[in-house]
Amino acid sequence: MPVRVAVLGAGNGGCAIAADLVRRGIGCTLFDLPAFEAVVAPIREAGVLRLTGVLGDVTVAAPPVTTDMREAVEDADVILVAVPAFAQVTFAEACAPFLREGQVVVLTPGSTGGALAVADVLRRAGRLEGVAVAETLSLPFACRKVGPVHVHVSGVKDDLPIAAFPASANGRVASVLEGVFPAGLALAANVLETSLNNLNAMAHPVPALLNAGWIETTGGDFRFYNDGVSPSVARAMDAADRDRLAVVAALGLRPVPATEWDRRLYGLVGDTTYELNRDSWVHRDIRAPKELRSRYLTEDVPFGLVPIASIAHELGIATPTIDLVVDLACLLLGEDLRAVGRTAASLGLAGRTAAQMVTFAEVGFA
Repeated sequence: MPVRVAVLGAGNGGCAIAADLVRRGIGCTLFDLPAFEAVVAPIREAGVLRLTGVLGDVTVAAPPVTTDMREAVEDADVILVAVPAFAQVTFAEACAPFLREGQVVVLTPGSTGGALAVADVLRRAGRLEGVAVAETLSLPFACRKVGPVHVHVSGVKDDLPIAAFPASANGRVASVLEGVFPAGLALAANVLETSLNNLNAMAHPVPALLNAGWIETTGGDFRFYNDGVSPSVARAMDAADRDRLAVVAALGLRPVPATEWDRRLYGLVGDTTYELNRDSWVHRDIRAPKELRSRYLTEDVPFGLVPIASIAHELGIATPTIDLVVDLACLLLGEDLRAVGRTAASLGLAGRTAAQMVTFAEVGFA
């Protein structure tokens, strides 16, 4: 029987995913919260979604579009949640009453700890039994909405890592999702592996902070990756990545540098962080954010770096560069991002040894 997909979130990723599913003949529904009716209304009215970029210039009939969560998820086999990390719990709380046994909820991406946070919401709502929760390491596309119904896709990620929580559901999730993602999936060991390989946390905060003056002076009128990652910025990114890799290694997972992910997922060429960003054909059209207060800091610091540092603290591992980046982000934004971010405690990992964290990821709340 053909799989039916609900795509939650009508932003960059959600619209790209929905259009690609329609393009490949997979039935789906596109949902966003009633507060975002102004986002979904143009899609409903136009009746089309347009893709440009590496997938070609394709206009497809828009899928059913709704702000009614029951309508979106009750008949779905797969629920793809493509929303910012700070909205994941809100969407989980909204869809929990309508979930049923056998469904698979996938956060794409999970950021750091997304599947753990959402599974806890469903558990407390009494809706986790029979529902599989999973997360991908990243969005399946590098993409940007360039119009109300138009998404430009500059890259498609091959063999995107995914893991279920608990990991014992990996096989079931892989079976249900076969053919749903455009370039295939690769099973990760568990959600600690997908979460601690959060690439946005490595790619966004350091260049945003170290280009703060340029962003504020030009309104982001430069190529964020190709121009913004200079040799010195790249060295700072590498230092933050070494902090992350120390946490990955402490949990017995295979450390994969961010540079290797760039080569593996995108096919980029280069030996260093600087070369990979300078020469990236995938990112060459991506401009910097128009202002410093953007998701590169408001999402990727509290829901990316803060939980990595918090988990490291539980394990007795120092993360000096990540701590410095978080401190600088708090200073420049004038906000305590640690207070609003995920922590080891909020993810159910506090007070656990490395082995106990891995066991939790493998067996779940049981």
